[in-house]
Amino acid sequence: MTTASMLLFTGASMAQGGKFVLKGNITGANGQKVYLWFDQVKDSAIVKKGKFQFKGTLDAPHKNAVLLMGNLDDYRNRKLARFHLEPGKLTASIEAEKFEKAVFHGGKTQEEENTLNASMSEDQRKLDELSEKFDAASTAEEREALKEQMHPYSQRMKEKRTDFYRTHPDSYLSAEYLRYDTGNMTYSELKEVYDSFTDNVKQYGHCEDIVKEIAALEKVQPGCTAPDFTATDINGKPFTMSSLRGHVVIADFWASWCKPCRQSNPHMLELYKKYRAKGLEMVYVSDDDNNEDAWRKAVEQDNLKGEGFHHVLRGMKWDRSKGIEGIDHTNDISDKYAIHFLPTKYLIDSEGRIVCKIDSDEQLEEELERLLGKAEYPFSIEGTIANAEGKTVMMSYGHYPHQQQTTTTVKDGKFSFSGVFYKPYCPASLFIGEMTPTSQPDFCQVALEGQPVTIDAPSGKLSEAVIKGGKTQDEQNELMAQLNPIVDKLTAFNMKSRAAKTDKQREAIYQQAKPYEEQYKKITTDFYRTHTDSYLAAQYLFMDMSHMSYDELRQTYDNLSERVRLYGGTEEIENELEARGKTQPGHIAPDFTAKDLTDNDFTLPSLKGKVVILDFWASWCVPCRKSNPHIKSLYDKYHERGLDVVYVSDDDSRPEAWHKAIEKDGLVGEGYHHVLRGFKMNRETGQDDRSNDISDKYAVHSIPTKFLIDREGKIVDRIDESEDAKLDQLLEEIFK
Repeated sequence: MTTASMLLFTGASMAQGGKFVLKGNITGANGQKVYLWFDQVKDSAIVKKGKFQFKGTLDAPHKNAVLLMGNLDDYRNRKLARFHLEPGKLTASIEAEKFEKAVFHGGKTQEEENTLNASMSEDQRKLDELSEKFDAASTAEEREALKEQMHPYSQRMKEKRTDFYRTHPDSYLSAEYLRYDTGNMTYSELKEVYDSFTDNVKQYGHCEDIVKEIAALEKVQPGCTAPDFTATDINGKPFTMSSLRGHVVIADFWASWCKPCRQSNPHMLELYKKYRAKGLEMVYVSDDDNNEDAWRKAVEQDNLKGEGFHHVLRGMKWDRSKGIEGIDHTNDISDKYAIHFLPTKYLIDSEGRIVCKIDSDEQLEEELERLLGKAEYPFSIEGTIANAEGKTVMMSYGHYPHQQQTTTTVKDGKFSFSGVFYKPYCPASLFIGEMTPTSQPDFCQVALEGQPVTIDAPSGKLSEAVIKGGKTQDEQNELMAQLNPIVDKLTAFNMKSRAAKTDKQREAIYQQAKPYEEQYKKITTDFYRTHTDSYLAAQYLFMDMSHMSYDELRQTYDNLSERVRLYGGTEEIENELEARGKTQPGHIAPDFTAKDLTDNDFTLPSLKGKVVILDFWASWCVPCRKSNPHIKSLYDKYHERGLDVVYVSDDDSRPEAWHKAIEKDGLVGEGYHHVLRGFKMNRETGQDDRSNDISDKYAVHSIPTKFLIDREGKIVDRIDESEDAKLDQLLEEIFK
């Protein structure tokens, strides 16, 4: 046997330590080796007649030590028991099958721990009991309930350990317990406790991690320069923290697997949109070094993208086959910022100094407003108009669907508007007059983006006014010069159509207007494809998006500049892309629950195992009604082989017409399922409620629109109007 004393002889330091003897009794391990480890010392002894013994000399008055059995290289399966090794006589009582529950006696520190453990034994017993139930729980609800039951016991134990290290400054055990709590303590709390320790504990209590933590926390206190680092970003390029000097920065430590982090991301994205124009940058440091694919997927899913987002991995390397001994913190950014929990955020000012560690969303909002100013953008309009004295001018402003309205009165030939908006660009329309069946109000469009706007209408018509403002207003003036003659023609056709008495007359007017509509569309399409940094590009893309394929819309939207995507009123385009993305072939069809004809709940997943035609229609929709006989013939042909039809009707305000159309078109039988789309509108306020709108889930803007869904609930394809042959072919392939 190689003794510890042979490996640890260090001259003068011996005076601080002394000799020790550890005698052990162990059951069920005769002939096996027991190992003793402390510092770099590895000693072994063979169990004989249920006993083993270690002797040695310590170079310090206290060491954290472990006894082990089994294959030392297999960290998952080796048996281990920790204890406090001090000069003198010590004993160990062990059952081989419960090695980790070994009982040690001897030495001041070990006896202190034994006494403390005894005071917590009942709490520990309850925790062990509940932990077993937690591991066996089959639902998230059960686990959550058990976590709540466990909390008071673990909290009591934590309080006892905290009380111990605060009241026993001369115990090596205090240093050990404090190490476990460092991540939960502020710099001042940790330093206060550590400073209270005796020199003996500081020197021999293995306080290296505590000292390291204090040093790390000291560097991230308010007013300190944020620790610099360089790392490879998500695009494979080097990123250096100090490169963002001149910007206010949120440094967010997170991970793809961290649920609270992911729940926090939508709010961070909103703050980014709110303050990006004022210089805000976002640095996301992810704890996904061992799962880069999950990291990239989470960034994409949570839409944490843009010129002001910077994504890096924390830099911790871990060879999991070696357990905790395989962890390398050399380039660990989280260590530099004393990060122990996710999410953790720091706010950094434009000079690169730590403002604060973020404790709440409210605190972050307040500090951003203090550093960057309130995220409001003032606007003003000064107008002159002839022959309109005393008339009301109404202004509708803001991005759909959050427009606001205000009015003023023309006095002495003048009118004005002023206020604030929450984005640096705000579209507005000004109206004089009322809409009637044979006329429309006089109006003009205005782009508000920081500069004062002037409107001069000497002819008395807003539609003929000269409007001056910022860059977007200039672009709008140029574009409207091309569009106005076409708009005048289309307006005239619209008035004729309103006055028409028959469908035949309306169809003739539609055909006359069609070339002008195509001309209008070409001009606006060319504009948003070539003016990717214009806020107007988003406005006209929104008008066209329902007629575009998903890939075309995605590419066109991605080509827009970041400022346009952030402030151009693109919320509805983003919603469209999200819905379209979820309804591409191969994706699981979006779930929904709605009341059927008999007022019972119907859910789409209830039809899993069947092939489904999902048909968006309405009783008043002529092409829908013309399509129904064809769908009925497909139902008759394939229902016995597993085809069902789900009809989603845009008749929320006309349920009687809905029922009548179903009966008239013969859409009845066990394989037909009828629900309303779920769109609600308050006709008094004009506010709509789309929270349960099935059509929104499927990005349906025109009817009839159909989806074919396979037996696994996956979308096969989208079938638009006049694509009956496509649907027939798809069904033939499925049922062949």
